[in-house]
Amino acid sequence: MLDLLLQGGVVVDGSGAPAARRDVGVVDGRIVEVGSGGDEAKRTIDADGLVVAPGFIDLHSHYDAQLFWDPTLSPSPLHGVTTAVSGNCGLTLAPAAPGDRDFLTRLLSRVEAIPVEALLAGVTYEWESFAELLDVIEAKPLALNIGFMVGHSAIRRAVMGPAASTDKASPEQIEAMRVVLGAALAAGGFGFSTANVATQVDGDGRPTPPNLADPSEFIALAAECGLHPGTSIEFIPGSFLSGFSDDDIELMADMSAAANRHLNWNTLLINRAV
Repeated sequence: MLDLLLQGGVVVDGSGAPAARRDVGVVDGRIVEVGSGGDEAKRTIDADGLVVAPGFIDLHSHYDAQLFWDPTLSPSPLHGVTTAVSGNCGLTLAPAAPGDRDFLTRLLSRVEAIPVEALLAGVTYEWESFAELLDVIEAKPLALNIGFMVGHSAIRRAVMGPAASTDKASPEQIEAMRVVLGAALAAGGFGFSTANVATQVDGDGRPTPPNLADPSEFIALAAECGLHPGTSIEFIPGSFLSGFSDDDIELMADMSAAANRHLNWNTLLINRAV
C-alpha cells in the first residue's frame, strides 16, 4: 500500500519530457511509481487541475540570518522551492570570531537591506568556525533543505581583521585564507562565494572586503575548491551592472580553470529600456 497518492495531476518531471496527466505514488517519503495509479493509499490528494513537479532549487538566497527566526524560510516554499543555497555574494556569518561579529552583522544588514535591529534580535552567535555554524543550523527544524557557500568577506576578515577592508593581502595571508576556506569546505560548505561590486558596502559605508582583493587572491581561493569534490564557485564581478568587462571575463575564466569547477554569476539584471 502507498503512503500517499497524488492523483490526476499534470506531471512535469524536469527531464524535458512533455507534461502528462499521471498519478504519483509515495512510500516512506520516496516516489515509487509514476503512472496510472490503481494502488490503494493511506492518503490520497486530488491533484486534478494542478501541476505536480519536483521542488525548485533556489541557487541564490540570503537566508543566513532569517532562518534563526523564521524556520519556514518564507516566502520560498510558497513558490515551490524545496532547496535553497545561501551564503552568496561573499556574505556569510561564519567564520565569526567574537571581535568580528558586529562587522559581519552590519555588513549583511547593509548589503541585503535587512534591518540591523532584526539581525541583532534574531541572531545569537553560538559559533566561531564554519563547521560550528553548520552544526547549529543542522539542529534546527527548517522547512527547506538548505546549503551554504563560504563567503569571501568572512574569510578575509578572519585572516586580516580590520585590514580586510583596507589592504591588499600578502601571499602569506592568501595562503591562510585558503586554509580557512578548506576547513569550511571540508565541514560541508557548498563552495566559495565572492563579489567585488562597488555598490556593495559594509556597515560603515566602505567597500566590502573582496573589493580589496587582487586577481591572485580570487584565483587562489577558487583553486582551493578544486581540492574538494562537489564544490562550486559563485562570483558577482564588478562590471556585471553594465555588461562584463574583458578583465572580469578573464578573471572568471581563470577562477573556473583553477578550480576545475563551474562558476556561477547568478544575478538578475534590470533592463530599463524594455
